[in-house]
Amino acid sequence: MPSHATSSPGMMGRLTSRLGLKRASSRPANNCSWRKLPSHARDTSAEAVLSAFAGMEPDMVFDHLQTHRDGLTDEEADARRSIKGPNVLPTHHAPSWIITLLKAIPNPFNILLTVLAVLNAAIPPGSWKGFAVLVVMVVISVLVRFWQEYRSSMAVFKLQASVSSNLEVRRQSNMTVDQKLSTPSESTCKTIAEADLVPGDIVLLSPGSVMPADCLILESTFLRVSQSTWTGESDPVSKTGNTSGEKGTSLFDLSNIAFMGTSVISGNGVALVLRTGADVLIATMAKELKKRREPNSFQLGIRHVSYMLIGFMLTMVPLVLGISGYTTKDWQGAATYSISVAVGLVPEMLPAIVNANLARGAYVMSKMKAIVKRLDSVQNLGAMTVLCSDKTGTLTKDEITLCHYLDYTGETNVDVLKLATVDAAVQGSNGNNIDGAILEHRMADGCPVHTAQYEKIAAIPFDFEHRRSACIVKGATRTNLLIVKGAFEEVLRICSTVRRGGVTLPLDFQKKQMLIERANTLNKDGYRVLLVAQKKVGDVDMHDEDMLHELESAMVLEGMLSFIDPPKDDAAESIAQLKDLGVEVKVLTGDTLPVTVNVCQRLDLISRHDVAEGDDMQAITGPELALLEGTDEFDAVVKTCKVFAKLSPSQKALVIGSLRKSGHCVGMLGDGINDCIALRKADVGISVDSGASVAKDCADIVLTEKGLDIMVTSVTTGRLTHGNTIKYIKMVASSNFGNVFSMLAASAWLPFTPMLGIQLLAQNLLYDISQIAIPWDRVDPEYLKTPKSWKTWDLLRFVVVLGPTSSVIDILTFTLGWFFYGVQTTDNEEAVRLFQTHWFLQGLLTQTLIVHLLRTAKLPFVQSRAAMPLALSTGAIMVIGFVITWIPPIQRALSLAQPAPTYVGFLIAELVLYCVEVQLVKVIYIKVFKTWL
Repeated sequence: MPSHATSSPGMMGRLTSRLGLKRASSRPANNCSWRKLPSHARDTSAEAVLSAFAGMEPDMVFDHLQTHRDGLTDEEADARRSIKGPNVLPTHHAPSWIITLLKAIPNPFNILLTVLAVLNAAIPPGSWKGFAVLVVMVVISVLVRFWQEYRSSMAVFKLQASVSSNLEVRRQSNMTVDQKLSTPSESTCKTIAEADLVPGDIVLLSPGSVMPADCLILESTFLRVSQSTWTGESDPVSKTGNTSGEKGTSLFDLSNIAFMGTSVISGNGVALVLRTGADVLIATMAKELKKRREPNSFQLGIRHVSYMLIGFMLTMVPLVLGISGYTTKDWQGAATYSISVAVGLVPEMLPAIVNANLARGAYVMSKMKAIVKRLDSVQNLGAMTVLCSDKTGTLTKDEITLCHYLDYTGETNVDVLKLATVDAAVQGSNGNNIDGAILEHRMADGCPVHTAQYEKIAAIPFDFEHRRSACIVKGATRTNLLIVKGAFEEVLRICSTVRRGGVTLPLDFQKKQMLIERANTLNKDGYRVLLVAQKKVGDVDMHDEDMLHELESAMVLEGMLSFIDPPKDDAAESIAQLKDLGVEVKVLTGDTLPVTVNVCQRLDLISRHDVAEGDDMQAITGPELALLEGTDEFDAVVKTCKVFAKLSPSQKALVIGSLRKSGHCVGMLGDGINDCIALRKADVGISVDSGASVAKDCADIVLTEKGLDIMVTSVTTGRLTHGNTIKYIKMVASSNFGNVFSMLAASAWLPFTPMLGIQLLAQNLLYDISQIAIPWDRVDPEYLKTPKSWKTWDLLRFVVVLGPTSSVIDILTFTLGWFFYGVQTTDNEEAVRLFQTHWFLQGLLTQTLIVHLLRTAKLPFVQSRAAMPLALSTGAIMVIGFVITWIPPIQRALSLAQPAPTYVGFLIAELVLYCVEVQLVKVIYIKVFKTWL
């Protein structure tokens, strides 16, 4: 290994200290100086250090990092890992409980409660009991939210950790430094986990790889890397091993630096790991990246609901203050009372219960082979109306088999197979499943096809732009041969002649039509067709990629290959089940239209009648769709079509964007590099554990198995989660609104406060505790049959209609207190406390009991029963609420009186009457509005 000295001690000290490595004392020094490096490299920021490395010769970088082109030994890697730690971003570490706790505090409702608590204590005469209860509510809300979020964060962290990414590195045998200097090293390729990577490792890159760290490119072959996560540019950039880093060059224009999180689109490369873990560039910008993320549909829904509830408060509190102050002439007391009203409207446990629902949904999905990376995506699954899916591996078995190798006349021709086999072998690790099918093909005698010995000159890997691969090889005649294999249209376009037997003929219009007809016939039978072409070329410059692509013209068409990938056995049933759930399946693929249509017809996704001439368009190709971009017709076609073939990655994203614009909640199921843009664009991106690393990184949910059957159960779980969430919101909002509506009526009627602030607070606290078990409740099967989304106006209508129904029973209680118990003045304080106790009891018990009526559109207890946890929690709170009014210490603390024994009978009657009233209102509501939850 070449020995390069440390430049100035300052530079090398800074760089090696940043990497956490020590200089080996046995290494000699040379005259390479710090002054020859870019001046900005004296800065120790990630940007400056990477720019400095970009401007250094590779051997000098090796010297800095104490490594070699053949990589590190296992012992060296272990030693560095003990210093640097695992190659994990700070954001991928286990969640910190203290940070999670602090994040749980600044909730809009918690802030509002804190303000109300301060006002409650500050306004004379100052209710410290009310202040204490409000603070307790805030503490309970924060603790419950913290506990649920911390548990769910830990669960998601563990699930994400199970989605592992492995990569190949070069490793040397264990030697001493002196041995390595005197003995030629031999390296072997070793597969390790991404987290085990250390500075100085040599990584092998291939299509689909995600850069595991900030790296220096040492070698490249047609290496194209997508930096869209950084720059927003969808076009991949070329990366080479040439030294760069001239002054003024943008960091993302450095051709020899690749950043963690970017992805290899095509080509191969060898890279040197420069920085890992918390030192990588993306780690320094994680906070900024989080700030740029827009709220998703779930977050927007919660925000709208919060605004609606706060709007209620801003409307009702001034009304209560004005009416109560005018009636009692005690404006100070009215102010205190209005604060209690404001508290009564706040759903204190909303954040805790929403997060508990999402965590519960994520846990259930983890048992069904679906790993939830973002909790919000559970809700979005329930709202999904369109699922866009790729074809291969989802609808089909992803077991591609080579079936035919034909010349242009349709005769079997082994020479066509031999040329394809040579290209597939040359592609090596850069090959795809088509290449694998060719290499695995066996002749009738069970042996692989025998090809002549060729020397590899250059390999041009498959890319999504040209949709073909190629290679240049040298045979026994020492003549360079260019072989091209790829999609039918793309290869046919670059051919000018065709071979028949041993004769080369002009590829005229008639012969092209014959080829097209034969390919269409095979496509209709479900076969995928590729063409193979070749021509002799002269000497080539392997490093001039543009020149290599320019050679792909005026070629000799040798023949065609056909492949088949049969549909999955359960795909048709899953599509039918999704349709029954109100989820439309659309297929987005880069494959040809005839092959895709054939598969979709077999699965009953479309019928032959659907694609008949004269019907609404059901299938379209990418080139046809491109002609409509930017027009209204584009959206209309996207809405109608079920099959989109030969789409580019950007067109997949456009289709999803169009569907979202029309009001759909869109899911995208894909596992390839070309699905990444679409995965990010969708409301919920879904990938699989066996998919490309970059696709898994872009996804919100990762399936441990690929298939639509998992999507069916996941959609159902998402709707269950939504149902329990909206159930709580409608219950608590209508109940709180009903209480405030009753207070408004009492303010205009009674000369005293019907319930003290401390009593209202205690009632709310007990009621909210009874709702904690809602995430474990079940929902009616009918509710799961249609997509569910946030509907603020539906919630508003529910609250306005159902809220006042509770006021009927409240006013009945007021009437009993006024006429039967004779509490009509403020002269008898004990009588007033009795009046307040009766309403406290009635309000708490009716609110809690009515949960069982509001949770279902059916007849409660008979047609639909709550899950046992919810039944136990509501029953326990009703018992506790009744008992505490009879315990003297609690009576004094809450300013309650012992209920009149005769009121127990009235209370039972009121509970029965309220159940009947709510059930009648529910029946009428469903008949008028055709919906409930």
